[in-house]
Amino acid sequence: MINHNKAYILGLFVGNGTISKDTFIIKLPFKKWGMQPELMNKIATDILTKICNKFQVSYSFAVSYEIGNSEWTIKPISNPNISELKKDLADLGLPTTGFLLNSSNLEVAKEKLQGIQLEIFLSGIFDTRASLTKSHRRFTDDAPIVSLEIPGSTKNFDFVIAICSWLTQLGTTTDQILFNHPCQHSASDPTYKGWKKGFKIRFLVNSFLAQHSFALQAKAIDVEQLKLAQIKNEQIPCIERKLRKPSPVSIHQDINSNSLPQNLRNKLFFHYHHYCAVLGCPFAPLKEIEKLVVDYKNYIFALPRLEKGTNTEIKQSFQNLAQTHFSDKKILSRIQTVQELLSEREIKKYLDLEQGVAFLLSDTLNGKRHIGSKEIILQSNMNTSLKIWFVSETHLSPLLIENKANNRSVLVSALKSEINQKLIDKHIKIKGLEVIIK
Repeated sequence: MINHNKAYILGLFVGNGTISKDTFIIKLPFKKWGMQPELMNKIATDILTKICNKFQVSYSFAVSYEIGNSEWTIKPISNPNISELKKDLADLGLPTTGFLLNSSNLEVAKEKLQGIQLEIFLSGIFDTRASLTKSHRRFTDDAPIVSLEIPGSTKNFDFVIAICSWLTQLGTTTDQILFNHPCQHSASDPTYKGWKKGFKIRFLVNSFLAQHSFALQAKAIDVEQLKLAQIKNEQIPCIERKLRKPSPVSIHQDINSNSLPQNLRNKLFFHYHHYCAVLGCPFAPLKEIEKLVVDYKNYIFALPRLEKGTNTEIKQSFQNLAQTHFSDKKILSRIQTVQELLSEREIKKYLDLEQGVAFLLSDTLNGKRHIGSKEIILQSNMNTSLKIWFVSETHLSPLLIENKANNRSVLVSALKSEINQKLIDKHIKIKGLEVIIK
């Protein structure tokens, strides 16, 4: 029978446990625990007085912990019999081998766990997966976030939907979800290789604490401190939301990646609720997603929305694009100052042109992102000259903009260009709520 102690341990396994033959490890990534991760004594006390004790009482064997690589790793001492532990996992429909999060399904657990057992099970997942760091969207002093972090390597979109919908059912309001998909992590640049950033399910702190808690003291203290700072109200429930017009997405070169589950390959998504709707979440605002899908031509860049790189890289991309779509046209160039470029009548139709120019002119970069205010970068470089390549006799031609001084270039295109709209007609198929690349 699964008691309270077992429910918590099984939650830890789902969150970050790996079983190999007759042994296991559980990792606690304390760097994501909050504002004061240096208080290691609290973490050690939690492990010794809570986790170690629960294993001994529930399964009659001892565990120890090691510290390294910003993680606390819990391991069994000696070679205990873990058959009862595996049986309890199986009784909840959970995997009993490998990294459990890769294939965890919560349907049986949702049926069998009730009351305090349910909350304690979830606390185990929160203690291993919830982050309180300040890098999250909306993380300001008045809108602190609790973020459930799930590695993209799991490919377990179904788990993300299941845990989020379960928490919604229990009364928590989701603030936002990030899915491990290029439409979210690289909506502009179709060549950006760093899009595999994992899943994040985000809640404002008060909404989270109204229904849930952490079992480990180190996390509980930090989240209670964050609660005192929250001023912002939660969003309305997902199913009732009216969605703002989303930003269009590029067709990424990895849209058919093996890093995506088979049922999500070669598909585009316009909003995080679009994934929820396609994957069957009962709380997705379906009518709002239907409106977006009907209007799909306003949300797709078949040409690169904004591609950044070195002069050589982007020239090659531009040449490939020109040879494929404009083989009968000449490629021309002109020199313009930033002020002249930005004052052109139709330049606003290139959605990310200003972002691209900021990349070209920023003194320092974070990866491929400019550092500092875009407006300040542009205003302080109005007299800087750039070289612009374009296709002759082509309205809203794709533009290659080159800064020879620092070996940076960008490729931008316009959503409403004739070629972009023709490519959408040619390559996109709609099936229900699915936007499929043919």
